[in-house]
Amino acid sequence: MLGTAVAACPQSPTVGGCSVFPADNVWNTPIDKLPVDKNSATYVNNIGAGTPLHPDFGAIYGTHLTYVSGSQPKVPVTFAYAGESDPGPYPIPANVIIETGSDHHAFVIDTTNCIDYELFGLVKQSDGSWHAGSGAIFPLDSNQLRPTGWTSADAAGLPMVPGFVRYDEILSGHIDHALRFTALHTRWNAYIWPARHWASQMRGAQYPVFGQRFRLKANYDISSFPPHVQVILQALKTYGMILADNGGPWYVSGLQDARFNDTELNAMKRVIGSDFEAVDESSLIENTNSAQVKGATVPSNVPSGWVSVVSKNSGLCLSVIGGDSAKSAGVALEQATCVNGTHQEFRFIKVSGGYEIQVRSSSLALDVRGKSTANGALIQQYTYYGTSNQVWNLTKTSDGYFEIVANNSGKCVDVNGISKADHAAIHQWTWWNGDNQKWSFVPAD
Repeated sequence: MLGTAVAACPQSPTVGGCSVFPADNVWNTPIDKLPVDKNSATYVNNIGAGTPLHPDFGAIYGTHLTYVSGSQPKVPVTFAYAGESDPGPYPIPANVIIETGSDHHAFVIDTTNCIDYELFGLVKQSDGSWHAGSGAIFPLDSNQLRPTGWTSADAAGLPMVPGFVRYDEILSGHIDHALRFTALHTRWNAYIWPARHWASQMRGAQYPVFGQRFRLKANYDISSFPPHVQVILQALKTYGMILADNGGPWYVSGLQDARFNDTELNAMKRVIGSDFEAVDESSLIENTNSAQVKGATVPSNVPSGWVSVVSKNSGLCLSVIGGDSAKSAGVALEQATCVNGTHQEFRFIKVSGGYEIQVRSSSLALDVRGKSTANGALIQQYTYYGTSNQVWNLTKTSDGYFEIVANNSGKCVDVNGISKADHAAIHQWTWWNGDNQKWSFVPAD
């Protein structure tokens, strides 16, 4: 069933000419065949079984995207929630569109590099500097999720742009992704994949959690609705919607566009909460730190034999410090000139949840030291026990390289300091689309 679901979505939605996440991303995956969540009735009643669906977008209402090229200068931003924000800098142009109302969201799409910059509470200070509540950067060619427990511009720690209703999609006759919606109350200290964060004081199992997916019931007849509304309702049957923030009950997000007919959109309010059901999408989870769904096609060119792992940034090889004779557990890795040594040769062994990466010279495995989830934790070789800090996932980037992601932290193998020098340390770091986080594989045999 899962393989069929992924195959039904052969290409990703696009924004500004950029694909919005890989086709195997959970946002782009149909959920119409998945089982109903055991708590469905409770969640629907809590949000409002008789409460109408509400289009929080249209000709007058909705949010906006700001498009920039890769040459747009980046500026620093200070954050109220700096510990859970990507530090940037951010490519904020003088004409950036900031959402009106209390949230002051801004969404900037770099159409050259296909990166989505999302900011909550963005304000230009009197001295010309920028301050925001929180900020998140999403490379649109990646399945990488936020670090565990981190917010984003959305309370659930999810990207917002992928879930917006956009008029151009409606004009095309189909929406090929999940939508984003809000509920008045969500649960304290709880969220589920793919969400990363919670924001509520409401305690009790009756409250839905961030990340919970809902769909319009398959037997709901949409034939009497205006054609453009049918496109939205069909998307809610096929792809559903993800609970992403506290707000109006059953409020669906989208972009403001003068071409919308608000009278038509108001027909959505004929749909009420009891017409929805919560979905159990736990069977889609391959790795809780990745939005890639289980059963998806493995990225092409994943190596099947011994390879050198070469940094895009420096052209140097991933290496065990000390050379071929360094066979002890706990020896750290570095980048170094490629010398065809076995301490620079690795193989990727498929295991549950990803890959073990084995060092040829020692037969030990790549490991995040101390099982750390922190930025800067060193990568070392160690005896393989199958723990999540020794299991890695690969994501193909748009420029043909790979990011190598630790299961325990969701962070990437990274050359310290973006260095191009021999013997620079290798550690884990939050993915930011840097060339020092991109790797190619060169056959060693």
